[in-house]
Amino acid sequence: MDNSATGNGRIRQAHVEQTKGGGLSRRTLIGGSGALAALAFGSTLAAPRTAFAAAGGYIYPTSSRAVSDSFADHVARGSVNPGTDYVCPTGTRVVAVKAGTVVGVTNTIGGSGGRMVFIDHPDGSKTDYLHLSSIQVPLGAQVAQGQQIALSGGSGNGSENGYGAHLHLALHIGAGAQHGTRGGSVDFEAYVGAGGSSAPGTLRQVYSTNAGASWQSGDTGMLFNPSQLSAVNMGGSWPQLMMTQEGVLYQVYGTSSGWTFGNTGIASNPTSMSAVNMGGSWPAVMSIENSTLFQTVGTSSGWQKLSTGLTLIGQISAVNMGGSWPTIMLAQGGVLYHVYGTTSGWKVASTGIAINGQISAVNMGGGVPQVMAIENGYLYQIWGDAAGWHKQSTGLNLIGQISAVATGTTWPTVMLDQGGALYRVWADTSGWHVQPTGISGTGRFSAVYMGGGVPQVLKIG
Repeated sequence: MDNSATGNGRIRQAHVEQTKGGGLSRRTLIGGSGALAALAFGSTLAAPRTAFAAAGGYIYPTSSRAVSDSFADHVARGSVNPGTDYVCPTGTRVVAVKAGTVVGVTNTIGGSGGRMVFIDHPDGSKTDYLHLSSIQVPLGAQVAQGQQIALSGGSGNGSENGYGAHLHLALHIGAGAQHGTRGGSVDFEAYVGAGGSSAPGTLRQVYSTNAGASWQSGDTGMLFNPSQLSAVNMGGSWPQLMMTQEGVLYQVYGTSSGWTFGNTGIASNPTSMSAVNMGGSWPAVMSIENSTLFQTVGTSSGWQKLSTGLTLIGQISAVNMGGSWPTIMLAQGGVLYHVYGTTSGWKVASTGIAINGQISAVNMGGGVPQVMAIENGYLYQIWGDAAGWHKQSTGLNLIGQISAVATGTTWPTVMLDQGGALYRVWADTSGWHVQPTGISGTGRFSAVYMGGGVPQVLKIG
């Protein structure tokens, strides 16, 4: 195994590819708006390498399995495009259930389906993804099974949230298959097997040793299928990754002898998760599970999972702002919130900023985080000061998934996964810029700053 030390963190790799250049209805259910820790008290396991079985080759489109309205429910009430409604908070990751071509994109909320993506699959089947909050693939894109294509929402009939937060998935098969209609409509639940929301893939470490002039992708030799993942710099030579897989929280890390991972022993099946370095020996993990915000922390005696007592259902991004507790930015119900801990408990404050898209928070100094967000096809920067909270477009037309970090400059740096490729997005006094890394993207990644002027990325596939 090759081992190279760089100024922006040590790289452990077995293979490197180098590139240049840069019974209740949905309305009822959702009516409301030294040795590392894993070695010390978690067994080290061999990485799982068996793909989840799925009838017909389909996988689930979200981490949620909760069905509010079934295919039969839609047929019974005369739905034009019957499908299955999966209950999930706005901002939940939506993936392609099978590889295919994006043949339809509707990025408006005027119609009954709201924001929609239509995909044709090589076997002739077709899938429709309705009521989205954000679309992250362009028309004509070739997508892999498990690739992130959108974030769920409740859009339609002129409203961002008029339908309540969920994903409507429709499957059409056979000679009469037709998007957006009853043509070839079948019950997706009869065609998908038990398993994850995407296919297993190799964990890869993406980095640059020359400040972004060229990028490399190193194979860690580990195969995972996480439902959530979040990278964090804990001060060592390698980034760490906190991830959930099959209902369990794992800690993944590099050592001088290679990459390994440990079972924290914590049951976890979050709809949103974010890891943060709070200054101890182990990452802190904030997660939303069953509409509750939890904080999971490692100690010398083991991992502990604590409820904050807050009922939340949106997307979170956590940062260390220098206090005793993580600071969290929350996108919920079309509004951005500031969540923080105090000696008297956890607090939630509205920023007053409307948001209907993916967010990623970062500590750029000051008393509150900055937030980068993709909304309606544009990248925005959100920050707070004594005068209040502010939202400004960067002017960049982007539709992918983002992960923001601070790299020591005046502006956040953003890693972008768009159209199956990774990009670096950064700003200087002349404006915002986008640089292709030449590295493929799959929608499952998290950026982390290890030094060297540009981020690193841990990604699946």
